[in-house]
Amino acid sequence: MGKVKQKRVRWNPSVSEGLLSYRLYWAVDGCVDYASDHADLGMVTDVVLPDDIPSFPWVSGEMELGITAVNQNGNESDMTKIKTSLDFMVPHPPMALAVEDL
Repeated sequence: MGKVKQKRVRWNPSVSEGLLSYRLYWAVDGCVDYASDHADLGMVTDVVLPDDIPSFPWVSGEMELGITAVNQNGNESDMTKIKTSLDFMVPHPPMALAVEDL
């Protein structure tokens, strides 16, 4: 597996009491909604992609991200969204490395 340049995603915390966690949603080439792929993050206000979320896709292109606050009853806030361009694709490696006597 190659090495990709990481991206930090951050947000301001919700002012609501009784929060359990934040939930990050993503949609590749589409509109993010509550049915999109997601990860529960705990009580953090930033994540580093793709490292902090193992299920996050290693893709290149347009993506929409959404963040919600989740309370202790499992209710979610409205989703704050952002469209962004990500590039987590690594180039093909060089081939046929050799060491020769001179």
